[in-house]
Amino acid sequence: MSDETLRAQPTARRPDYGFQAWQATIGYISQVYSPDAMLTLSLYPAAGAVRWRAAASWGQVLEEVDDRPSLPAVLRDLWREVDGNHTIFKSLEAAARRPVKYDDSRWLDPDTQAALDRLVALAARRCGADWRLTFVYQPIENPSLRVQARLAARGGVHVGGRGGSLREACHDLFRNAAGSL
Repeated sequence: MSDETLRAQPTARRPDYGFQAWQATIGYISQVYSPDAMLTLSLYPAAGAVRWRAAASWGQVLEEVDDRPSLPAVLRDLWREVDGNHTIFKSLEAAARRPVKYDDSRWLDPDTQAALDRLVALAARRCGADWRLTFVYQPIENPSLRVQARLAARGGVHVGGRGGSLREACHDLFRNAAGSL
């Protein structure tokens, strides 16, 4: 029997939702590689459906995917690009937060999904088939500015919102868009 103390480190907790895992990944990239790291999501109507675009950028790096049928599809494909072209995580503990192996129903929490759905319905109803929603996540110091949201549509419609979370940014953009459309 040994008198040595075994030091066990707690393992990193996997985020509950895939978008949270992406936020943790972008936060890690910001801390380790470049403070300008960001995740950009866009959605727009095309051929009677909503299509998605996503990009991850930091420093001189830009990885992007476009024309995907859903948020889960675009975020999964973006991770394949990032992971296939870069070694991001320097430890197994950090890698536990990777945005992988989430079921389609586990990319956004129900409240955020409802806020996003409501915003998409407003854009489709008020702007027809020519609109684009864009969300930019940056792990900046001021939490209330971490997610920027924009609605652009034909006729010079440009409305913005922001919040500490995707849900808050959706709510802020909805309020601003409902009042100006």
